[in-house]
Amino acid sequence: MRSLKGKNVTWYDVVKPTEEDIAEIEKLHDIHPLIVEELVRTSSRTRIEHYDGYLFIVYHFPEYDPIAKTSRRTELDIIVTKNKIITVHYEQIKQLDSLFDYLAKDAKQRNLVLSGDSLLGVYYAFQRAISFSLRQLRHIEEGVAAVARDIFNGKEEELLKEISSIKRNIIDYRLIIHSNEKFFAQLHEIGQKFWGKRSAIYTATLINEDQPVHRNLANYYETIESLETTNAQLLDAETNRVMKKFTVSAFLASLPLYFVFFSEFQYIHEILASTPARFWTSFTIVHLIVLALWMNFKRKKIL
Repeated sequence: MRSLKGKNVTWYDVVKPTEEDIAEIEKLHDIHPLIVEELVRTSSRTRIEHYDGYLFIVYHFPEYDPIAKTSRRTELDIIVTKNKIITVHYEQIKQLDSLFDYLAKDAKQRNLVLSGDSLLGVYYAFQRAISFSLRQLRHIEEGVAAVARDIFNGKEEELLKEISSIKRNIIDYRLIIHSNEKFFAQLHEIGQKFWGKRSAIYTATLINEDQPVHRNLANYYETIESLETTNAQLLDAETNRVMKKFTVSAFLASLPLYFVFFSEFQYIHEILASTPARFWTSFTIVHLIVLALWMNFKRKKIL
């Protein structure tokens, strides 16, 4: 556990909490036993709960996993009293570490943020998390842009996998943040009871800053859906073109076979076999017909 003491507020930060860490947290404030149990493991949903003298917050936000090529859930638990902020997380969170280190180095900003009560510290922590969520959309944006760039370059089959990967990322991202709008609305309401009316301006700002995350994600999903439809149409057109070529090629290849087939009839066989010239003349005519048809189909871009 590390701590950062401001003018009136102290911020305690715990990464991968151990039994000793949990015991220290219990000493800092009288916390409900069920909350203590939750701090040991990750929670399934984002939420905020108002207890006597403190708030318990579970917040989920997405982080892109370059190996799995999709968004995964990162959890931040916060216990907030009037003069304490206790953050608990189960992996390093760069944006939180950045805020902690910034306040640790800058005494003026530390005393400004951690003065009065815990409102400003919580506000800046969520502001960093929302900003990070917006940056994580860059991976989706780049994928959508790449598909839009390549969709008319004859890469329909390759794009099928790429589109599916992007849609998976969007769906995973949406599952992580789907309840965050409701969460910030609850924070706006509960915050005024906990910190007073002055908290409304800060929590309303968080609501406004969170909205572009959901709006941009919805736009990317609509765009990739349209690109998927267009790609499917192009793939169908290419499939039909290939089938047409195959059908015409099969027809041309069958003409010499018809010549062989009909030459087996006794009457025709006797005519063709009477002199070698008749056979080769007929053979040549058939192949000239095939060649003429092939050139005609080629000129009309059927082949």
